[in-house]
Amino acid sequence: MNKAVSLLSTGIDSPVASWLMKNQGVELTYLHLNTNPTDLKKVRQIKVKIDGNSSSELVIKDFMPDLKRIAENANRRLTCVLCKRAMYREAEALAKRIRAGYIVTGENLGQVASQTLENLSVLDNAVGIPVLRPLLCFDKKEAIDIARRIGTYDISVADTKGSACRFVPQNPATRANLEAVLREERKIFSVL
Repeated sequence: MNKAVSLLSTGIDSPVASWLMKNQGVELTYLHLNTNPTDLKKVRQIKVKIDGNSSSELVIKDFMPDLKRIAENANRRLTCVLCKRAMYREAEALAKRIRAGYIVTGENLGQVASQTLENLSVLDNAVGIPVLRPLLCFDKKEAIDIARRIGTYDISVADTKGSACRFVPQNPATRANLEAVLREERKIFSVL
C-alpha cells in the first residue's frame, strides 16, 4: 500500500514533508485540520504548489471545537501533545476510509513542544498505523530551502498575523508521560 494521509498545515514544514513523500511515489490525500478561517485559501495554494492540479484530494475539517475542548478541560501543559494526538486520530480515521497505510507529518526534532523524542513516542501511541516524518532530522534552514525551491515558503509566511496557535501553553510539556496523557484524554473525550 503506497497511500498516505498527509497532515497539511500552512506552516513551512508540513508542505515540505508532503512534497518529499510525493516525490518518493507516495500517493497522498491531504488533511487540513483548520483552526483559522484565513488559512483556507493558503492551504489550497500550498496544495497546488506541492501537487500541481492533480486529482489528489484535500480534506478540510473544522478542528476548533476539538482544540477548544482540549484547552478548556485538560492540563494546560499537555495541550500540544493532546492536540496532536487528536490530529493523528483524525488522520487515521481518514486513512481507514481511503485505505491508506500511513500518516505523514512535518514534525522534526526540537521544533516545538510536541516534537521531542519523548513526546513523539507518546504521539505514536495514539494511532495504530505508522507515522512517517521525512523531516525528522532536518534543521529549519534545510526545510526553508526546500520550501523556497518548491514555492510554498512565500505562501506559508504571508499574512501570519493572528495565525499562531493561541492555545500553546507558556510552559508546554516536553517529556509527556503516556499515563498522564491518557488520564487527560479520558477527561476530555468520554469515548477514550
